[in-house]
Amino acid sequence: MMLSSDKCTAKRSKSEPVIHSLPEGIMHDIVSRLTLKDAVRASLVSTSWRRLWTFHSNLCFDSPTILNREYGTLSRSSSRRGRRRRRFIRRVDAILESHSGTGVRRFDVTFALDARHTEHLDRWLKFALDSRASEIAVNLHPVFYRGSVRSYEWEDAYTLPSHMFSSQGASYIESLELVFASLKLPRDFYGPLKLRVLDLQSVHVSEGDLELLLSKCSALECLRLGRCYPVLNLKVQKPLCRLRNLSVRGCQLQVMEFSAPNLAKFEYSGQAIPITLSESMKPTEATVTLLGYDDTLEHVFTELPKTLSRVETLSVNACINTEVVGFSNCLMKFTHLIKLEVTVSILGDSRIRNGILRLVSLLEVAPLLQRLELNMLPHVSVGVSNEPESYWHFQPCAHRHLEQFEVSGFIGLRGQLEVVLCILDNAVALRRMSIEPRVTAYDRVFGHWAGFEHNIGKGRACALAFFSPEDYPGVQIEIF
Repeated sequence: MMLSSDKCTAKRSKSEPVIHSLPEGIMHDIVSRLTLKDAVRASLVSTSWRRLWTFHSNLCFDSPTILNREYGTLSRSSSRRGRRRRRFIRRVDAILESHSGTGVRRFDVTFALDARHTEHLDRWLKFALDSRASEIAVNLHPVFYRGSVRSYEWEDAYTLPSHMFSSQGASYIESLELVFASLKLPRDFYGPLKLRVLDLQSVHVSEGDLELLLSKCSALECLRLGRCYPVLNLKVQKPLCRLRNLSVRGCQLQVMEFSAPNLAKFEYSGQAIPITLSESMKPTEATVTLLGYDDTLEHVFTELPKTLSRVETLSVNACINTEVVGFSNCLMKFTHLIKLEVTVSILGDSRIRNGILRLVSLLEVAPLLQRLELNMLPHVSVGVSNEPESYWHFQPCAHRHLEQFEVSGFIGLRGQLEVVLCILDNAVALRRMSIEPRVTAYDRVFGHWAGFEHNIGKGRACALAFFSPEDYPGVQIEIF
């Protein structure tokens, strides 16, 4: 039977995919949700889609996308590395030449490039700025070769162009991430910037440039600094009223001063240094890792509360020397602390218990503590000290809020045993305690070391002998 032309048209329209009839703006949004590689592949489906990828909003240039090669080690052959870099550069240039330059939201370059490729990197960043990208990430990480690690010299690092921080160039940037690069502000830099997120990892920047940059970032909400060099003193006098997250890790700082009234999360990893945060700051969550081999428990109990007195959740990594007796300064209090995780590397003579016993002071410095997780990493030896032990006496302190107490790395040292017994006897509200002879925490100071695994049996036997459920009927005791 012959069909009318209207019916044929209706039949053809029904057979066509609905996606072809979507408005162009919606199509651009759909394609932008794909990876750049998948967006290019999708352009082969239909002639009407051929140019859709040129409006892709997330331009991510990395080895898997551009070279179809996963990250990994490369050969030592400089010629092969050079060919791979040249191929990467050519393909990125070709993509940017075909891209419309409109609608770009994120611009990301992740590849091992340096100052020798300044011309190309400058051109790519100019494209990002001209496209008004709001998120820019440049990760020029060093390459690990087979059998050796490339030594990274700051003289070879790529330096961001000065127009990145001009009033016109930076007016659209809300997030800036840099890895293995150099940052130098122009002499006429005056800001302000609209940055909400600033992430600098292994970036060469002076303390003056960094302080000046931060002083112009009044909209900053998240700041992450990792292994930046040669920053020594980080002092930001102007209040960062919108800053919520602050992370400073592995920087060789001597002093750190911040003013951020609304800070909620604080993270620090480095040497025990003076950290000054304004009195109006109320971070509720903090992580502090004190690196080095010196006893840093006193810094935790006498200095950190000055900065983090109102913190509610705290994770601390420190070192203890068994031969240290008591504290030289007055203990301060964490007045709002509810949950505490303490990881301590124990150094010194295993026969001496003074240094470890000081951990009992946790009951005094955190009067409202409800949950305590104590991870101990014993790196002790016998016979290090021939001096007679000067015993440090702990004054009983009834704690009425601690309900859960977890211990790991318990290998039966005398100091460990007395710490747990003191907490058991003084935590009158304790409901549950668990003892784990194995080390469960990662030692950030020494790395994970299983050399004392042979003491697990000794630790378990000690726990079974001294922590009897009959002696503590109101406490659920678990020994693993």
